[in-house]
Amino acid sequence: MFVRTVWIDGKAIAPEEARVSIFDRAFLYGDGLFETFRTWDGELADMDEHLARLRASAEALKLRVGAIAIPGEGERRVKVIVTRGEGGIGVPFGTLGAGRTIVIVEPLGVVAETATVAIVDWPLPRRAVVHKTLAYLDPLIARELTRDTDEAIRLDADGMVCEGAMSNVFVVEGGRVITPALGTGALAGVTRAQVIALSGAREEVVSVERLRRADEIFITSAIRGVCGVVALDSDSRAVGPVTTRLREAHAAEMRRRAQIVASRRDRG
Repeated sequence: MFVRTVWIDGKAIAPEEARVSIFDRAFLYGDGLFETFRTWDGELADMDEHLARLRASAEALKLRVGAIAIPGEGERRVKVIVTRGEGGIGVPFGTLGAGRTIVIVEPLGVVAETATVAIVDWPLPRRAVVHKTLAYLDPLIARELTRDTDEAIRLDADGMVCEGAMSNVFVVEGGRVITPALGTGALAGVTRAQVIALSGAREEVVSVERLRRADEIFITSAIRGVCGVVALDSDSRAVGPVTTRLREAHAAEMRRRAQIVASRRDRG
């Protein structure tokens, strides 16, 4: 039976023995980055895209990424964490030693194809560049405010739809697929980019009224893929044909990539 595995800086650690110091800046300041992704047919179909985003953010934030090992078989959920490492309170970056790169691998479990969502009164702060940092309290609070639903829909500082607490948001109008622009503060999701490529989705301003009037709503994330919204603020909705087509197309694309990864490994 597959269980959780942990690797720190490329070395396997028993989960019950995996530790970081209380002086690690991830603990002190949320000073680090993370990526979460999954396998498709047992293969890491889009790992390269997630790690590319991680490394780009690490370069921008002057974080060092160590060795990454991702073991296991079957369908898995993978979380990669990079911290700046140990240092005292208020210590300048330049005086710190090597950081930590942690990989946690767990069974994927059942992935829901639909979700209920609610608009939450917890607006995103204005920000020009978004990195997936360990300072994750803000989206967690948004998620906690809507515990009766599967996901929280967040607005930007101007009251426009931005993203889900842990997902990106899309609407369908007359067959057209639309998603809020990254300039609103939305995270540049890897699955978001994949779905834009598959659908030709346009980035436009999405008001709350436009969200409510949409023919279809769906959310995307690395774990969920394309997930149809079946309720918005307790108002039931149907999963429409565009959402269904994109869910199937995205899953098919990920499985196609998984076959390529498997064939390369077999040849290697």
